[in-house]
Amino acid sequence: MRYALTNGTIYSGYTTAQGYAVLFEQDKIIGVVQTDEIPADTTRLDAQGGLICPGFVDLQVNGGNGIYFTQFPTPDSLNSIRDAHLQYGTTSFLPTVISAFQDRILETIEAVRAAMQQYPSTFLGMHLEGPFFHPEKPGAHDVACIRNATHAELDVLLEAGKDVLKYLTLAPECAEESVLQRLADSGIVLSAGHSLATYDQAMHFFRNGVTAVTHLYNAMSGLDTKSPGLAAAALDYGQAWTGIIVDGEHCHPYAVRLAKKMLGQKLLLVSDCAACVNSDIEYSEFGNFKAYYRNGRCETEDGRLAGSALTMLQAVQNTVNMVGLELDETLRMATLYPAQVLHMEHQVGQLVAGAAANMVVLNQELELQQVWVDGQPVPLTPR
Repeated sequence: MRYALTNGTIYSGYTTAQGYAVLFEQDKIIGVVQTDEIPADTTRLDAQGGLICPGFVDLQVNGGNGIYFTQFPTPDSLNSIRDAHLQYGTTSFLPTVISAFQDRILETIEAVRAAMQQYPSTFLGMHLEGPFFHPEKPGAHDVACIRNATHAELDVLLEAGKDVLKYLTLAPECAEESVLQRLADSGIVLSAGHSLATYDQAMHFFRNGVTAVTHLYNAMSGLDTKSPGLAAAALDYGQAWTGIIVDGEHCHPYAVRLAKKMLGQKLLLVSDCAACVNSDIEYSEFGNFKAYYRNGRCETEDGRLAGSALTMLQAVQNTVNMVGLELDETLRMATLYPAQVLHMEHQVGQLVAGAAANMVVLNQELELQQVWVDGQPVPLTPR
């Protein structure tokens, strides 16, 4: 059956339109047409004057529904995490695995592969965050797992991770050039993070295979005017895809505005969310630490940030209301740009013919009203 989502302002990706409708059939979008051109045999659905946009795309999801994926690496865990994030408009994401030993990483790869087969428009692949970090920038990761990448380990990971491992966060200054070249040649998006790279080192890596930056400003060398590091290089270079966590905890709104001015369409929203999304758990225990959820923060017992308690819906709301960016650009930061990082913008992140019928409807206050995934409505739990 063919449907038309009507009576709303459509943010299709690059354009904004009124008096149009999103046509979709089964799990795919047919196109965006004027309301008076909707075929007669189409079932009309009312967006009630809301804002219709693509479902959110998140490149960094650690967990949800009380589950930390690295701790419970199964397809069932991923489906529960998916259910949690659909409640906040995230219809596509990269399950993210934090620093772990090789056996656990291989388990997560197989779980993500199974989930990708079941829900290909939701599970876009896997983000491996670590374990190839600078030992002095572990963040909340288990330092016992942090190590340098070797060709022997890559032999295993690249073979096991074919078509699954899409995004890798590492400290490039801790890897041999031949290792970085091999990773870049594999097609995996290489993202600099948990790094003490100097400005000059970072600029070299940006020109030689590193095309992204993980959670700008956090767990990296910074903006020191005498000894600038990775954050400064990212802003100056301006061509690396750069994720940022807009929760009011990881960086000041000024720092987000500065990044936007410097990076333009290369800046995108990520949640880096922990297990607490859509859950009332007080903490989760994993590896060598407990992650507590207190006052909108996800933190270790001693108060260090350990991921976030953020959803992509909240990230959009914060970017508009707290940072002051325009809504249309904010929505692109949560949909189109992350899809472009993965070269999947014709599949998700836009309302275009052939893309997955993944859509959200917001009201004027940017509250979530409707979610559609693969052309199916998602029942939303009242809050």
